[in-house]
Amino acid sequence: MRGAIKTVLIVGVVILVAIILFIIAAAYFGWLLEALYIILMILAAFLVFATFMQIYSVFSLIGTIKTIRDEAKPLVSSLQETVSIVQDTAKTAGHTASVVGTVSNLASDLVVAPSVRAAAGAVAAGEMVKVFFGKGSKRSKYEERLNQQREAMQASAGGD
Repeated sequence: MRGAIKTVLIVGVVILVAIILFIIAAAYFGWLLEALYIILMILAAFLVFATFMQIYSVFSLIGTIKTIRDEAKPLVSSLQETVSIVQDTAKTAGHTASVVGTVSNLASDLVVAPSVRAAAGAVAAGEMVKVFFGKGSKRSKYEERLNQQREAMQASAGGD
């Protein structure tokens, strides 16, 4: 693109310089009016050429728009099909998630919660039996800590 712009600029400058030199030569030789007519005819020819090029570009643009429209129709229909499939998949996934949530709540309420309650009751009953009959773990842990403290105090007192 830059090369084309550079070429157009060079050609335009060359034509401008040629026209200026032609006007100077025409004024020097005295046929300025004839040169004016020639330049006006050349400019009219360029104007007609530019008009035809604009008409051609409009027709090319219309053809391009028709081609894009024809190519876009299948893409849009494919996109609509994909969206409907995705919507169906999302609905199915939502239904599956709600079923899984319901099943997990049901399992939690019917299986896990009673099992946890039963295990907690058994452990609590065992601890209560130990406490009532003097074999509680609280007392033995307390006694262990007292023994550790006594040993630490004896070790520190004996080490001096």
